[in-house]
Amino acid sequence: MDKQIPKISTLEAVFDIREMLKSPIVVFEKYRKKMGPTFKFRFGIKSTIVTADPEMIKYVLKDNNENYHKSHIQTKYLVEFQGVGLNNSHGDYWLSQRKHLSMGFTPGRLAETLPSQLNTLNEFMSEFEIAIKSDSVDMHRQMEKFTIRSVGRSLFGSQMKVADYDRFAAAILEIQQYILKKIVQPYLKPWFIISGKDKKYHKIREEGDQLIMEYLKERRKTLGEGNDILEMIMTTPYKGTNECMSDEKIRIEILQLMVAGNETSSTAATWAFYVMAKHPECISKIREEIENVFGDAPIDYQKIHQLTYTISVLDEAMRLYPPFWMIDREAQKDDEFKGIKIPKGTTVVTYIYGAHYNEEHWKNPEKFDPSRFNNADSDKNHPFSHIPFGGGPRVCIGQNMAKTQILLVISAIVRKYDFSLVDNTEVGMQAMMLIKPDGPVNMRFKQI
Repeated sequence: MDKQIPKISTLEAVFDIREMLKSPIVVFEKYRKKMGPTFKFRFGIKSTIVTADPEMIKYVLKDNNENYHKSHIQTKYLVEFQGVGLNNSHGDYWLSQRKHLSMGFTPGRLAETLPSQLNTLNEFMSEFEIAIKSDSVDMHRQMEKFTIRSVGRSLFGSQMKVADYDRFAAAILEIQQYILKKIVQPYLKPWFIISGKDKKYHKIREEGDQLIMEYLKERRKTLGEGNDILEMIMTTPYKGTNECMSDEKIRIEILQLMVAGNETSSTAATWAFYVMAKHPECISKIREEIENVFGDAPIDYQKIHQLTYTISVLDEAMRLYPPFWMIDREAQKDDEFKGIKIPKGTTVVTYIYGAHYNEEHWKNPEKFDPSRFNNADSDKNHPFSHIPFGGGPRVCIGQNMAKTQILLVISAIVRKYDFSLVDNTEVGMQAMMLIKPDGPVNMRFKQI
């Protein structure tokens, strides 16, 4: 039986274009609340199914994931600037890269890299303590500064210079903004070429590529002395072979890991601090938990995961503001889910933000409530009703590293400071590839 799902008319979609460019979440939420968790939407001539149903999301991302490949947005626009790597490949090549790179993100590997992460945190805190002496600081900018260095230290160890971290962060931001323009304004492609914009941003990319290749060249002189992901990639052969990854493949994978790792962690950390500032009762409870778990002792990998209340606050912040607000896939063959026909070529938008606010799975979803994740009922939640890092085989490879980094910086700051927003104006969401604040997140800090 062919199950009919609500369909947004072409005329309605046309009227929504301006709002879609400004804030697609506003449009999707309007229709989700009006028509239910799954509906059809048309982007130009492209047939699209949008779903905030955790069961259908599970089907697309996990149960039948082989039929749902990343869309042309990721396989075309991102490849242009990032090359073909883990984030935008499929099939045997993707599986081989995933298995190989995942060795760098095991709990054991993360525990081994904690000392270098703590060095990065201490360096950041020294600068942070100076920055907060001014009237206020933009917490999003501070988290970007911390995470690019933290991710860079995980990848390169102590090899990469702080100035180069900052260069990468600036380049990543510029290129991501340009990619977004090309996605939402494809009709301007000739102008991008004629005006020299394409050439400008490809030059920025080439400078980043060259910098990575220089680091690879230098690392080959000292192989065996490092304890970071780059060292692992360069010295570990693919399983069942004696072949290690080529420098060209390493360049692509390292670049993709830096881009994804920096943006995911910085965005999630920013929203976590924003939520805590809006609910200051959390700050004192987190501080009490840190004191109970660590006392005056240094932070270590095992104990940081004993911060159960802190983790529940972070999980709730990522429910309200998931780093990945949607994941798009394209059906490779005709398919069907519970009577819903999904023809070959259909784009399926797994609408993560909508799933996180789906009233069938979350009571009072607009309310901040960390107890959702630390009570007896939390295990009853549908596993795909809370997927801030995606789900299925292609779940973010660095999610554990990202959560560890965020817990580190929360612990360091909450131990020493109370903080509040400069004003109580709501910070808006800018739904780009991730959900980012639509402006600065200005906060004041006071040492306790």
